[in-house]
Amino acid sequence: MIVATSGASAKNIYTQCSHMVAVKISPYQSTALFGWWNQPILTLSWHDIKQKNFTWRQLRALGLTAEQLKNTQSVVSEWIQRGGIQITDILDMTVFPVNPLTDFGVDLSELWSLKCECGEMKRMGITYEQLIERGITPQIMHAFNMPLSSWVELGFNEEHARYFSDTEARHVFAVQKNELENIIRTFSPPQRHALPGA
Repeated sequence: MIVATSGASAKNIYTQCSHMVAVKISPYQSTALFGWWNQPILTLSWHDIKQKNFTWRQLRALGLTAEQLKNTQSVVSEWIQRGGIQITDILDMTVFPVNPLTDFGVDLSELWSLKCECGEMKRMGITYEQLIERGITPQIMHAFNMPLSSWVELGFNEEHARYFSDTEARHVFAVQKNELENIIRTFSPPQRHALPGA
């Protein structure tokens, strides 16, 4: 029997399905995931992943790409809410990407433990403003052991530098506070204003 749905319900169902695509898997992958007795199974779906409690790491170890797994479920919150993801998996999930601060809720010590480089942080969508919200201090910045250029890439600017003392500037960046502000100006080109009539 076909049950009629309202327009809103039908739209919600379509939206959910549009985020989920079954991906093809090899016989080896299928056997490892579903066992010999359930063959042949030629695809892997988000329903399978949830029902069998497959973890991200388990699926990647079997040779499924991050892009394939995103195709099964492209809404990152679904992956996080169902579990099966460890903090270290975030570095392998930049295809989404997953922001460890806003999506996963890690604190600064957990972020530090990931040993991320600036480029990785940028791909994950981390900004200096988000780090401020998490309580970053000059002492914590020193622990991350990143150069000034990396902090500027994440959004550290002259306004932020004004809150540094001379001691903190030397401790984190090995320069005086006034020199720190001057260096940041060279990283931040002046804004171009539109000419009248342009």
